[in-house]
Formats: sequence, C-alpha cells, structure tokens
Amino acid sequence: MQHQEERDPRVLIAGFSENPSSIQSLSEGECLTFLQMLQQHRQEHPGEELDLMEAMVLTRMSALRMHKTGGHTLAAEWVDRALQLAPDYPYAGEVKLELYFTQLRSHAFLTEFKSVRETDNVVMRRRTVEVLGEQATNELAEITKWRSLAEETLLAAQKWNDSEAEATAAGLVLLYTERENLLIQLQERVHAYGASLSGVFYSSEMLVQLQETICALTNQQEQKEKLLPQRNERVEDREKAPQQDRSALEQLEQLIGLDEIKHRVRQLAQFLHYRQLREEKGWHMKDQLPLHLVLMGNPGTGKTTLARLIAKLYQELGLLAKGQLIEVDRSQLVGAYVGQTEQRVMDAIKQADGGVLFIDEAYSLKRPDSSGSDYGQVAIDTLVSAMTSGEYAGRFVVMLAGYPEEMRHFLYANPGLNSRFPETGHFLLPDYQADELVQIAEEVAVRNDFTLTEAAKVTLRQRIEKAQVDETFGNARAVTNIVLDAIFAKGRETDGKELKWDDFTILKPEDVRGFDPPQKERNAEARLQALIGLAQVKMELKKIAAYVSVQQERAARGLPKSPIELHAVFTGNPGTGKTTVAQLYAQILQEIGYLKRGHLVTASRADLVAGFVGQTAALTRRKVREALGGVLFIDEAYSLLGGGERDFGQEAVDTLVEEMTKHEENLVVVLAGYPLEMNSLLMSNPGLLSRFKKYIAFPDYTVQELVHILEQAACNVGYVIEKNVLEMISLSLDKAASDHRLNGNGRFSHNFLQEAIQNQAVRLMDIPKQEWNQEMLMQLAWTDFQPLLQWTVEEDGTKK
Repeated sequence: MQHQEERDPRVLIAGFSENPSSIQSLSEGECLTFLQMLQQHRQEHPGEELDLMEAMVLTRMSALRMHKTGGHTLAAEWVDRALQLAPDYPYAGEVKLELYFTQLRSHAFLTEFKSVRETDNVVMRRRTVEVLGEQATNELAEITKWRSLAEETLLAAQKWNDSEAEATAAGLVLLYTERENLLIQLQERVHAYGASLSGVFYSSEMLVQLQETICALTNQQEQKEKLLPQRNERVEDREKAPQQDRSALEQLEQLIGLDEIKHRVRQLAQFLHYRQLREEKGWHMKDQLPLHLVLMGNPGTGKTTLARLIAKLYQELGLLAKGQLIEVDRSQLVGAYVGQTEQRVMDAIKQADGGVLFIDEAYSLKRPDSSGSDYGQVAIDTLVSAMTSGEYAGRFVVMLAGYPEEMRHFLYANPGLNSRFPETGHFLLPDYQADELVQIAEEVAVRNDFTLTEAAKVTLRQRIEKAQVDETFGNARAVTNIVLDAIFAKGRETDGKELKWDDFTILKPEDVRGFDPPQKERNAEARLQALIGLAQVKMELKKIAAYVSVQQERAARGLPKSPIELHAVFTGNPGTGKTTVAQLYAQILQEIGYLKRGHLVTASRADLVAGFVGQTAALTRRKVREALGGVLFIDEAYSLLGGGERDFGQEAVDTLVEEMTKHEENLVVVLAGYPLEMNSLLMSNPGLLSRFKKYIAFPDYTVQELVHILEQAACNVGYVIEKNVLEMISLSLDKAASDHRLNGNGRFSHNFLQEAIQNQAVRLMDIPKQEWNQEMLMQLAWTDFQPLLQWTVEEDGTKK
C-alpha cells in the first residue's frame, strides 16, 4: 500500500468501495493508519457516509488480531464496533463467528478425575469422594457461562445463514447441556456413594454408576475436539504460527535480503546432497572437501544467524551428529599462562563435538603487535591441530567470523588456517539496504506487538540512511535497537496521560525519530555569504550546491542523473580562508542531503605518511574512515610527495585514490596548497588527477578586506574600533602592501587584533580601576595598534 498520508482519502475510500476484497491486503498498521484517516475525514466531511468503510477496516483489524496472544479482547471490541456500524456486513459476521469458536476452542473440559480403586481402604475412598465432589462443583460453576456462549454462537450462525457453523454450534450447545447434566449427576452419585461409606459395607452398584458418570465426562473432551476442527483456516489472513520444524534452507529463505548468500548456501546444499547420493551408490572420495567456513561482514549483517542455519543444514544432511553452535571469542580461548590456552581451546572443541565452533572476531586471536607473552598463536596452533588430527578431527566444523578486511589479513598471516579455509568457503555478507532494514524493523515491531505507521517508516528510513556512513553501522542490530528505543520512548511519556488504544500498539514518526541536535541559527550558505571577500569562491560553491540539488531532484523524478564529482582542489596562499570554506563546503553538502554527517576532518602529511613499510596505507585508511560522511581536507597536500627512496608519500596518494573509489559519494576530498606544487601532486597519479574536477582559487585579500575582517573580528569579541582609527590602519597597510611587506591574509588580521587587545590591556592598567567604564573597556585606540606598525616609515624618515 502506498503512503496513505500522502494520498487523497477520497481516492482510497472510493477504491476500497469499488473493490472491497482489496482491503484484505492491508496489514494491521496500515489499517490503523487508514482508520485514523477515516476519523479525520469524518470531521472534515461530517455528512459523508463512511460507516461501512470503517466497519471493513475494523473487521480486517479484528481478523489479524484474534489469533495473537492475548488479542481476543481487542479483536472482539473491534468486530463488535464494526457490527454496530454495519450490522449486515457479512465478513464481520464471519469474523465474529470465528471469535466465538476460537473462544470455545480455548475451553478444555476436565478429563483428569480422581478415581476410586477397589484396593483402597474406606478412609482413602472417602478422601477420593471429597475430591470428586470439589471437581464437579468447580466445573459446574463455570459451565453455565460456556453453554451461554455456545448458544450465542448458534444464534449468530443462524443470523448469518452459515449452515456449517450452525451445525457445529448446535452440537456444542447440546454437548455443554449434557455436560452440565453429567456434572449434576456426578454430584448426586458422589453424595450417594459417600453416604454408603458410613457403614461397614458400601454399595458396589453405586460405585459402578459413579465410574460410568466419570467415564462419560472424560470422553466429552474428545467429542468437543471433533466438533471444533481448525475452523480458523476459514479466515484467510490469520496470523501464522512459527513453524519450528522448517528445514534450514526454508528458514534461510525467510530471512530478509542476503540474496547472494542464499544462492551460495543453496549451491552448497546441492553439492552436499550430491556427495551424499554419490556415497550411497558406492562412490567415495578419499579427499573430503572441507566444511569449515569464513563469514565476513560488518556488525548486524547476520553472521551468527547464518552460522546457526548452516550448522542445522549440516546436521540435516548427516554431516554433523548434533548441529549445535558453540560461540566463543578470544577471551574464552586465550589464557594468561603456559598451558591454559591449550586447555581452553580443547574445552571449546569438546563442547562443539558433533556441531560447529563459531569464533567471532577471529582475527583478535593473533594481534599484529602482540609480544611473546601473548598466547594467541598457541590457540591457533591448537585449533588447527584438532581440526586435522587427533580425537576430534572431522567431528566438528569451525566457522570464523569478523570484519572483511581484518579477516583477510588474519588468514593471509596464518598459513595453517588459510589452507583449511579455501576461497570457496568464504562468505561475504553485505550491508543491508535501507528498504531491507525497514522490513527488519517492521518484523521487530510486529514481534513485540507494535505497528509502524507509514509515516514512521519514512522517518525510520531517513534515520537509517543518515546513520549508514561506515562499517560501524550495526545494520539489523541497529534498527532493532531503534525500534526498541522507540517502544521505550512510547512508554516513558505516559505519566498522567490518558492512554488510548493506539498508545499501546502504534509507533509514530516522533517515536522513531530519535534525538535531533539543535539547528544552527544560520545555515552554511548564509555563513559563507557573510564571509568577507571571496566573491569568486562563493559563486563556485553556489554553483556546486545548485548542481547537486538539481541532480538529486532529477533522480527522485526518475530522470537521468549526471555524475556528481565534488572532490576539489583549493589553491591559494596561507590565510586566504581555505580551511574555513572547506568546513562550510562540508556543511552545505550535508544540508542539501548529499553528505550524511557534514563534518570536516583536517589532515597533513604526518597524519597519512608513516616511516615504516605497511603503515602508511593503514594510517591513510584510518583517516578516510574518520572523514566518511563528510569532507577530508588535506592541507599542504603536495607535501605528501617528500621524495627519496625511504619516503612512503606515494603509497599514501595511491591508497587515497583507492579509498575515494571505494566510498564514492560517502566521501569528499579537498586538497589545498600552492598552485604550482598542487599540479605536481596531481600529476603523480593519473587516478588522482581524474578525480579532481573542481579547482577553486583563493586570492589574497585586499587591504580594505583585511581592515573589514579586522573590524568584524573585533565586533565578534565585543570590541569597537573608531572609523578614523580604521582609516589610519588602512593607510599604513596600503603602504606595506605597496612595498610587498604585508603577508598572512586573514590570519594577519586576527593576529593583529589579538596583539592590539593585549596592548589595550597594558594601557588600561595605567589608569585606576575605579575610573574604568564600559566604553573604555570596549574601545581600541590608535595607540593600541601603533606599536604594531613600527615597520611603516613615512617618506620624511620619521616613524609613524
């Protein structure tokens, strides 16, 4: 069903009116949303007749709810309301009948009556008679209520002309009437037989009659079960109970997503079945293919679930005796002293005998920087030995799990393990797509008897897409936590609030939205325009932002989308605003929906280039991961190419190109530095040159712009510079600029201001504090700036 909040209610109402059966496709959440929409539509159009439509929705909700645990009360409330609105709606009558039969089916007759044995003495017989009397009295107290319910069911079946239901209900009325009579008879016969026990002898005839009554009562449960077959199959959309006996492959097919993994497991199952058939016909393999697997994926991608299903598959095919999954990690395998590690590993293998030993984050067994006192390698050696020889060889399967990159490095560094886990047994579980995660969230909500509205699903999807930045995102685990947090949020705001039914079962956008950080007073575009100067830079960024917005809208409308390449090269002298603009660039891209985080990560050569082989690529990848969802700003980027045989700068450049390709639109890189040197860097790697299409030049600030920056900076920190002082500063800076002695750009203005503020402080200390006022504390005088301009010399030779 499409997003109901975004559609005209009259269109939906007309559609369901023309095709009533289409309402049977609605989920409970969609029904609840549609019901709220109907109520709103009633308020806006009070004269419009919508009773039948509301009755249809309520009946559908009742049909979905009735077979859920504890759902009978709410289902009855909804269908009764439907019948009030539309007394002749046949589907409501069918659901009402099914509710009756479901309730009657839940009532079990007592079948375990106390029996009187021939060998019992008088005292024991008297005690038995007392218990039988209590049983009869207790059940008789309830039987009238159930007989009345059966009579109501009969009347409802007659009203709806359901002959099959009428016959069943009539049989139930008769059965309950007979049971009521039998219970009364039991009371009478118990009393009579008990009276006969007062003498030395008792009546054997009375005992036979009593036993006949008990036998008749016991047989009535079987009669009731014959009268009440599983009639709930008549309601097409009943909730299906989980099938515990489904095969591993069937359970795998029920999982959301994982299409490639499902295909590979099916192939694995087909091969294993083929191997079984081959052996049954007499052909045997001396070299058995290994069953050990490597499951690689980010958190929450289903590694443990997949391992459990494959373990069950192995057991179903007879390859494992038990199929249990024993989960361990480094802390449970690696000991602290000699001999402890071997014992721990063997203990885990004993538990996994006949099943699977699942080692999570297996790469942590052997740390790259581990010392001689670390026994991780001992754990690996003991495991490999047990897999290939000894008592447990061939009796258990090992599955290693962890992050993809770390697992590959770990296996390559351990030849003993690598040879026992061939590439055919490597499974890479992909991250879930946003649509799949929304489906998982719906399942979590339903599992906890909640429903997500369509608007809540939209909000949830937005939150998921914002969080899907790097490998730290928890996939299914993350959305499970979001739903559970939303349920908690639903319940924590109930103090003193009058709760309605939707407060107990509906999750709305405000429930799943989570915490939203406060919005900044001005957006990034406004702050960019507020910067002094940089007219051409502002124009370039405005053009980029407009281009991205238009391409996104084209894609949303199904139009062809031009490639968006936003990596940029900022060239200019120090202090021209490159870092400031890069930060605003990141925020602008986040505000228009291109980047998910919009943060700026600055890096220099020291952050990317190491002094030893193999470390530079790791440093560069670590910095890239930090910048995912934002902008990586590399200042003085040309310094990466330091030159010399022992320099690893080129490795950093090559790794950067790989990471830019890998992360595509999840990362924007900005290189900054002098123009000539930047060209040399870009020419060092063709891939680098092809990825930077935006070149933005940052010109030096003019004197007037520097004075304006100075004035603005002073105002921002609560100081005032008089206009005549600004003019004198401007004249001095003009002279210095003409002599090529003015450097630093915007940085110069900020440093100049800080020095002047300190000079003002020294000047004020010569004045008694009691004479200070607010104007004096805020005013920056010419004398505060003059000492800083001593390098400015007048034509007559005097210092100004």
